[in-house]
Amino acid sequence: MSEAPTIRTNKIHWPILAGLSIAKLLIHFSTNTNYGLHRDEYLYLTQAEHLSWGYMEVPPMIAVIGKLSRLLFGETVFGARFFPALIGAVSILLIGFMVRDMGGKKWAQLLAGTAFLFSPAYLGSNTLFQPVSFNQFCWLLAAFFTVRIIRYGDPKYWYFLGIAAGVGFLTKYSIAFFFLALIIGFLISPHRQVFRTRYPWISLGVALLIALPNLYWQYDLDFPVVRHMQELSSTQLKNVSPLNFLVPQLLFHAAGSLVWIAGLAFLLRSEALRPYRLLGWTFIALITILLLLSGKDYYSIGAYSMLFAAGGIAWERWLGWRSALLIPIIILLNMPVIPYALPVLSIEKMKSYVTHMKDQYGLEAPLRWEDGSIRELPQDYADMHGWEEIPEKVARFYHSLPPEEQAGLMIVAGHYGQAGVMNFYRQKYDLPETYSLNSSFIMWAPERVEFDRIIQIDDVPQSASPYFESIQLIDSIESPYARDPGLIYYETRPKIDVSAGWKTLVENRREEAGY
Repeated sequence: MSEAPTIRTNKIHWPILAGLSIAKLLIHFSTNTNYGLHRDEYLYLTQAEHLSWGYMEVPPMIAVIGKLSRLLFGETVFGARFFPALIGAVSILLIGFMVRDMGGKKWAQLLAGTAFLFSPAYLGSNTLFQPVSFNQFCWLLAAFFTVRIIRYGDPKYWYFLGIAAGVGFLTKYSIAFFFLALIIGFLISPHRQVFRTRYPWISLGVALLIALPNLYWQYDLDFPVVRHMQELSSTQLKNVSPLNFLVPQLLFHAAGSLVWIAGLAFLLRSEALRPYRLLGWTFIALITILLLLSGKDYYSIGAYSMLFAAGGIAWERWLGWRSALLIPIIILLNMPVIPYALPVLSIEKMKSYVTHMKDQYGLEAPLRWEDGSIRELPQDYADMHGWEEIPEKVARFYHSLPPEEQAGLMIVAGHYGQAGVMNFYRQKYDLPETYSLNSSFIMWAPERVEFDRIIQIDDVPQSASPYFESIQLIDSIESPYARDPGLIYYETRPKIDVSAGWKTLVENRREEAGY
């Protein structure tokens, strides 16, 4: 490995970084309860009640964090979204340290941290309780330790890099894309000679050791992640075109693109950051990999924080203290798009706002849903509305039934969002557990249940049932902003032995899922 560059170690400007981090927390704490939980958040919070080394969709880390969140804060929206906000604040500190290690001073730390703080993409990520926030942090952590490996030449940072890789793998499998790109970056750069030493291989061993329980879980269930990716490829990724992937890369951070583009250019062309040029090659390799695999546009977001660090240094080198003049420009230009990422407006005002922006300025990209269509609201916002209506209305009907009917009743949901919200608010509304044969819920559904009637929650209108003579529509989601109708049916008078039929259904569904 080449010798560590002789760059004087600058100081960390704590008032700047602490101020930006606190601002990040306050922004999220003051907005993250304006809308309800997202359908995916209900899934991850349910996983927290079924701790395992893996799930049908994701590795186990999000469930562990969800368990901690529920222990500390109970079943609250604020509690669910506390840790994503916290990890966003810590990210600003880490970016500041990364800037310092690469030779940046006060103005570089200020600009890089501000670009991250007002990035619509990171504001959106750090709002939701999803693996995304923690995955992006692991990418940043990996880039940070890579810089330290180059800057200080201390072997211990290889071990830390391995830990970041292993923990990142337990957080979201897409970190494999980043590390593949990072290896390519190393191979392109003069640092390739490091592979002749034992340290990268020890780092790989550390990562594999941490990931091993999940890898064994995947092996034992015949790799459900592969089936999940095949399903994504056939239903969602097929709608991703190169243009639809590349255009959002310029929109994710809005005016913050002035910083990351400068950072990428400075990494690739500047002598000052020549030792860290491999980060630039890593980014290019990552974008190429995702394009070739038809990855979703947001898969790349975790890579931009390291470019913000390089961009802060670039502008500081070019303009000195005047680089701070970019800050009000970034803030002002980002303000019109921040409502798309951060729930600062009421949903009524948000709908009017996005309609105005679409009609007057042609801003349609944030309204494109995963099926490729343009809708009236961003998909994530539609996915945050109407959910609690389901357990509230189910409870109203359930508690109106006589005890003998309650005793023989099972509640079944069509998909994980419906089952997740029912179980999240189960104690609040005093309801029995809701089962589903969708997503990870198939892992938790009991095979033997004695029942003779069900409450069925679904999005598909039903006029008849193969299992019950009587089917009655009880209620549905009334919110005009909800993505799904949330139809609630009451089905009685079995046509067959429904308990035996349920057992067969569970067995068949598990066989199909490979569980």
